[in-house]
Amino acid sequence: MDNETRLVRLEELVAHQQAAIEDLSRQLTESWKHSEKLRNELGRLTDRFQDLEDGADTPPANQPPPHW
Repeated sequence: MDNETRLVRLEELVAHQQAAIEDLSRQLTESWKHSEKLRNELGRLTDRFQDLEDGADTPPANQPPPHW
């Protein structure tokens, strides 16, 4: 195999690796955005649940009734 053929193969390999890295970077960015969206949604739901618990007239779960 001559040097020019080796150089072409190395350039092709680098191009494929660069495309793979860019694809993985894009996927990681999308995953991070999705994770942030879910984290924010969980925070909103947690706050909403806490507000519902705070406004409820019933005793909190896992506590014995007052007559015990």
